[in-house]
Amino acid sequence: MASSINILVCGATGKQGGKAVSTLLEEKPSNVQVRFLTRNTSSESAKKLVTKGVEAVQGSLDDKATLDAALEGVQRAFLVTDAGAGEEKETQQGINFINAAKAAGVEHLVFTSVASADDAKSVPHFRSKAKVEEALKSSGLSYTILRPVAFMDNFPAAAGPARFMVVGMFFASLAWKKCQLIATEDIGVFAGKALINPESEHFKNKTIELSGGNYGLEDVRQAIFKTQGYQPWFASLTPTPIRAILPYDFKQMMYYLEETGYNDIDTSALRYIHPGLMTLEDWFRKNGS
Repeated sequence: MASSINILVCGATGKQGGKAVSTLLEEKPSNVQVRFLTRNTSSESAKKLVTKGVEAVQGSLDDKATLDAALEGVQRAFLVTDAGAGEEKETQQGINFINAAKAAGVEHLVFTSVASADDAKSVPHFRSKAKVEEALKSSGLSYTILRPVAFMDNFPAAAGPARFMVVGMFFASLAWKKCQLIATEDIGVFAGKALINPESEHFKNKTIELSGGNYGLEDVRQAIFKTQGYQPWFASLTPTPIRAILPYDFKQMMYYLEETGYNDIDTSALRYIHPGLMTLEDWFRKNGS
């Protein structure tokens, strides 16, 4: 009988980590046991995961002692850091986890970074993830680095004032350029697959940029029309004042995406690994109303 394999997932109550957990539960061999890191094991979201047969372990990316305990006996792990924590803190979160994983003897670590992390040096949360990538590569751990583009989930799926404003603001802040987008749950699918098959040629010591396609405002309009049956209206806004009200980090990201943009990403190669990778139309069909 194969020996037991323990997998620890960070962010399991969020969309990426949650989908990583569900992918593991659907596809894992019987000898794989899944646990997840949470600040509050008594929260409703944590309890819901526990009912699915996943073990909750209390801990925080900011608390090295809890990470040591959570990673004890773990062979594989998934790390997603908090982009909202600020550059310095996010970087430290990643390094804390990598150091604890190495000390615990973790065999493979999957990390969600961001597309073009090492290129967009003017964007704080790109810089922080690039630093975590560097720490992971230099740690000696086997790794998979996932680099997703912007999230489809930033758009409200349902009709209403929120979608009218958010979609208009997003593309205005890009000066109406197209942008590559991905569904956050697809990131979790890739993470789960990498955790199940870390020795695969697709995942072992690989950096994988993730995208579901390149989309502009009219593409969003057509995706909604095809899936919800009507032509939506979006706010028509001027880029300069919209950028002026954005937080500095996101303002810098929008400048980068307008002026340079993500690298071209071969979605057909990604669909070979994950055939269910969603297009924008798929995402609105699944999430809209």
